[in-house]
Amino acid sequence: MSLKIFRYSIIFSFLSIFSLLLDCGAAEPFPFRAIDQGDMLPAAALQAVESQEKLALNQLGDRPVVLAFWGADLPTKKERSISALEQLQKLNSFFADKKVRLLVINGQGDSTEVIREVTQAAGFTSPGYFDPTQDVYGALGVFVLPAVLLVDGQGRVVNGFGYGRSMVDSIKGEIEILSGEKTREQVEAELNPVMEVRDPEELAARRHLGLGKALRSKGQVEAAAREFQTAIGRNPKLAEAHIELGCIFLELKRLPEAESSLNKGLGLEPDSLQGEVCAALVKGEQGEVEEAIDDLRAMLFRNGRDHRLRSALGILLSKNGEHQKAAEEFRRAYELLERSHQSDD
Repeated sequence: MSLKIFRYSIIFSFLSIFSLLLDCGAAEPFPFRAIDQGDMLPAAALQAVESQEKLALNQLGDRPVVLAFWGADLPTKKERSISALEQLQKLNSFFADKKVRLLVINGQGDSTEVIREVTQAAGFTSPGYFDPTQDVYGALGVFVLPAVLLVDGQGRVVNGFGYGRSMVDSIKGEIEILSGEKTREQVEAELNPVMEVRDPEELAARRHLGLGKALRSKGQVEAAAREFQTAIGRNPKLAEAHIELGCIFLELKRLPEAESSLNKGLGLEPDSLQGEVCAALVKGEQGEVEEAIDDLRAMLFRNGRDHRLRSALGILLSKNGEHQKAAEEFRRAYELLERSHQSDD
């Protein structure tokens, strides 16, 4: 290992003491790079899986359309695609009521067998469409899969959504805004309600959570773990406590316990960056390094300026023997951390 890579490895050791302590909110940003809200769809064409009939994006008709892009080249992506399509399939009656068309599209060139497997698992009777030449994929600049695009009746882009906890609610809200049923202010208030914590057990759980985080910041991981376990005992649905505990188990190399805690936390809060990063690192420790790297690279779409993510990607790249790329990620992590400290000052 070169001196430069060794230096960034030392930096990562410093970063790892506190890099997973900060909270990160859920986000489903616009997942298309070649188009933007208000743009007209390009003329690139999809193809029906069964009939091979072509369908041009700029000729979708005069009704709003939801375009759901998915891929399944990795197990994690396949699971997320099935989950996203299941959620959309459950909105069929809502779409019908609002006169919205739903198109399910394999955007990655997966085999016909895989396309049928995924769409059937999600509850669709038709495998939908695919993008055999990747023309649509390129014309829209699809950045990450699954991804959803909402288009109005004139073929104009309304909004786009990445996979996440509030994806379906966000889509429903945009359609209700498009139909004039609700204002954007009403939808935003529904998506982001102000929560008041009044339950004594909940308050106690959050006190133990806060104490655990403080102890962890001081390097007292065993004591922190006990506080997180107490918090979970007071409120088993406190996602953050499960995730903090899972990250500590990872640090202690107690991988089965780490995986279990993280699965519980992510089940409660699927968009926790801290949970996703620790889960990827657990995969890496279990030998699934390539898949873990792919998971982290997908996360870069939402959180490319997060030093925790860059640090984790660096350590996995190093584990995979990609030392030069690892060094670059460690460098970026350090720079991002420095900038955050400067902005705090």
